[in-house]
Amino acid sequence: MAGIACYTVYPDPDMKSYLYLLLTLLSAGVILLLVFHFGDIPNRYKNGFKRKYFPGACVAVRKIDRKDTLHEIIGTTPWNIYITTATEGEVLQLSRGPDNTVRRLKIPFFTRFYDSLGLSNLSIKIDSPYIYLFAENKPAIIKTSFDSGSFEVRVLPPGPFTREAMAGADCFILRKFDPRITDQVFVRYTFSTGSLKKEDGISQVYGDGGIITDGQLHFDPETKKLYYIYFYKNLLLAFDTALTITNRFFSIDTVGSFKIRTAMVRNEGTAAFTNVTPAHVINKANDVRQGLLFNMSALKADNESDKFFSDNSILDVVDLKTGVYRGSIYLPVLNGSKLSRFIASDSSVIGLYTNSVVFYDLRPGLHR
Repeated sequence: MAGIACYTVYPDPDMKSYLYLLLTLLSAGVILLLVFHFGDIPNRYKNGFKRKYFPGACVAVRKIDRKDTLHEIIGTTPWNIYITTATEGEVLQLSRGPDNTVRRLKIPFFTRFYDSLGLSNLSIKIDSPYIYLFAENKPAIIKTSFDSGSFEVRVLPPGPFTREAMAGADCFILRKFDPRITDQVFVRYTFSTGSLKKEDGISQVYGDGGIITDGQLHFDPETKKLYYIYFYKNLLLAFDTALTITNRFFSIDTVGSFKIRTAMVRNEGTAAFTNVTPAHVINKANDVRQGLLFNMSALKADNESDKFFSDNSILDVVDLKTGVYRGSIYLPVLNGSKLSRFIASDSSVIGLYTNSVVFYDLRPGLHR
């Protein structure tokens, strides 16, 4: 009688890993499909508001193309604008005149202080003739000028800051982390004395490090007020340099509550807050000048087609004295790209694209 052979079959480790990877990818694909089908995707449905447009509000009068990757507009004078590039410590000085003169400048303190002070997360602003470097994580502020060999360094009390606005030669308004509430608040820092004053009751506190309430901070010399525009909902805060709230305005869209959610994530002994749902930006970029807010919205109005919205950058104009929406301006995409940054200055808009700067003339009377 023949014996019966018994075998134990073990799974192939490579096949097991392959099946695990395949199941993971399939699961991820199903989740993405569910999010797309049931999720709150911006501009998938009507957003509940309409726009009105200023006829012929903007006309492109000049364009400067660069091979550099352009990042931020960090300062202006009546004669020049200053733009950072992808090269750290480098600034382009572009003439506002018709000659299109461009100078490549090196920040004088950059190489000297970057490593010695352990700087990171740097922001640069130029208020000619002075240059300010904001070392947000240090936290510190450094002041110099292009033609000076002297440097003034101010190290602030512990706690990083993420936004800064200059409200005068000696007055800086910062959005700074407060460890007592695990959130960010506005503070006024006096450069000459080193004194720091905290706000009382301006900011909404969620205890998530300031992620939900992130936004952009501006100072308007015309109204002598600070304006903070939220990224993730339609709220605009107005307050003075004494850190007293003066108004709360709303952009024209209907996103009146935060849809982003955050949580603390731990990894290898460290913990940090992060968003755990998609961060859908409502207000992408903005500027304030002469009592007006120019806000680049990420939301399509109900009276705009998909093609019109995708082919243009939309700037909504709001009167900062009354909070009234005045109308909108549309700027065509350039080489398939929308505006990345812009400034509204006097009777013009200067738009920053990936490799270009475009000067637009504003329609006369828009500021009235």
